[in-house]
Amino acid sequence: MRTWYFSNFYFFYFATIGIIVPYWSVYLNHLGFSAKEIGQLMAIFLFSKVLAPNVWATLADNIAAKHGSSLGILKFATLATVIIYALLYFVEGFWAVAAVMLGYCVFWNASLPQLEAATLNHISDKGAYGKVRVWGSLGFIVTSVGVGRLLDETGPSGIFGAGGLALLFLFFASLLMKGSKGLSKKDAEVNTSADKVAVMELLNSKVITLLVLCFFMQLSHAPLQAFMSLYLNDYGYSNSQVGLLWAVGVVFEIGVFLVSHRLIGHFKLSNLLTFTFFISALRWISVATFPEIPWVVFMTQVMHAITFGLYHAVMIQLIDRLFVGRYQIRGQALYSSITFGLGGAIGSYVSGYIWTDLGKQELFLLSGILMLIVAFVSVLITTKLTGESSQ
Repeated sequence: MRTWYFSNFYFFYFATIGIIVPYWSVYLNHLGFSAKEIGQLMAIFLFSKVLAPNVWATLADNIAAKHGSSLGILKFATLATVIIYALLYFVEGFWAVAAVMLGYCVFWNASLPQLEAATLNHISDKGAYGKVRVWGSLGFIVTSVGVGRLLDETGPSGIFGAGGLALLFLFFASLLMKGSKGLSKKDAEVNTSADKVAVMELLNSKVITLLVLCFFMQLSHAPLQAFMSLYLNDYGYSNSQVGLLWAVGVVFEIGVFLVSHRLIGHFKLSNLLTFTFFISALRWISVATFPEIPWVVFMTQVMHAITFGLYHAVMIQLIDRLFVGRYQIRGQALYSSITFGLGGAIGSYVSGYIWTDLGKQELFLLSGILMLIVAFVSVLITTKLTGESSQ
């Protein structure tokens, strides 16, 4: 079964993230924004994931029900992202930059939930998701390492151009998906009883509780996304070294994605999820305690394979089980908006204040303590939340 056009889009989507996540705070710092303003701008960046994916998903669901594919929205959204992103070249000041960031993120966030749902719908073996998703990790590695080396030569001003070029290639990748389908008409036109089940799942207290745990997971990741590169720069790491450290995490993430279907087949999803919470706690406490020891920082980046790679693979499977038929895209969007969107936005906003008022090491230490609490709570309740047997 052909999956290359999904792999291709994953590559360029995460190539863009390989520029935005490690270096956007560096670029904002270059523009003269304070730590609090950087936290606020990154919060705006992530907050767009709260509502935008669900609005786009609703529209995509309806189009898929009528036409059997919603990928036209994907192409329109990526083009709009490129155009609005280009406006950053002409604006300055906090509110102008915030408005443009919000604008292009609203369209950018239309892409991933549709891509995740279409990929899972297309492949016959759900465990093979990791083999397709791994191309996203490769895209991240290429840009995180390449842009890091570029910045040592050109300075932070090169970040804007690199991001624009990656988005342009993302648009071209969307055009190549003309032969693929989103949800099929057969799957989109599910019967009324199945629709009612999906709606009930949206309102189910167990599902909501599971998403709350994942919300805290992404809240703890906010300092990584908003300030990790600046944090490492402050401790003497060059941009090239920072880029390599980001890439290290994703290299090991690739290994996890390639074997995730085997892990998911041999272990309960609830146990795997709890494991990722404990490793997250260890990761952030280590970052806070030993930032000047390169091998420790290296190992914390290796842990990214667990705290993002395994975590995401597990959650994608759980969401795919909980939301069926025409609600597949909406389920992925809800997961993205509650966790990556709301969790990341609140975490980024608060991170700027903690960095300024308490200290940068304290920021990561608090993230570690938070995840330690979440991990112990998960031990007690996650098996019941996922509906898996306790045996």
